[in-house]
Amino acid sequence: MLAHFSHHVVGSLLTPLLPFIRSDLMLNKTQVGALGSAYNLPYGLGQLPGGWLADRIGPRRLILVGISGVAAAGLLVGIAPTYIVMAVFLVLLGLVGGGYHPAASPLVSASVAEQNRGRALGLHQIGGTASFFLTPLIAAGIASALGWRGSFIAVAIPTFFFGIALYFILGRRGYAAAPQPDTTTQQATTPAAPGQKRRLVVFVILGIVLQVIVF
Repeated sequence: MLAHFSHHVVGSLLTPLLPFIRSDLMLNKTQVGALGSAYNLPYGLGQLPGGWLADRIGPRRLILVGISGVAAAGLLVGIAPTYIVMAVFLVLLGLVGGGYHPAASPLVSASVAEQNRGRALGLHQIGGTASFFLTPLIAAGIASALGWRGSFIAVAIPTFFFGIALYFILGRRGYAAAPQPDTTTQQATTPAAPGQKRRLVVFVILGIVLQVIVF
């Protein structure tokens, strides 16, 4: 939960701090909107190679990049001197964060017994949503005292060191090595049950519809 919270906390700073950034850099509404796209689009696209990388270099390294790498990029955003430079750093922030979710879910699943996987994944998800709730409060509180740059810097520094600490904790728990292909498991895979794909499609559609309704 804390890892998921730390992954999102730096990226979640952007939205509540946009009024401060707009005033400081004298941006128009189009430029403000472009800053959001500069982060969100690369973040979404970065998910695509994330799973591929997790299978080859191991999820532990992607977790490190998804927390400490995001924090380092957030620190650069906080010290960016101009609008264009900030937009470039936001693109970097999105790209380095794209690998976290494809790496975290299988890591959480592998860490608990099969009957507890749903609960563990749900608890992990709470960490991310808690970040979206708490970060605006944290950002506004720090920005009122240190400005919007101070918010990025003050949040990014402890997040960076937490990512490094988590990397070594995962190593001690046995996740240090990159995954190796298991041909025996692949050959013994049980065929999908009839209707499984149909149920998966319904599940995905329900999830999307509920998100749209909530937003």
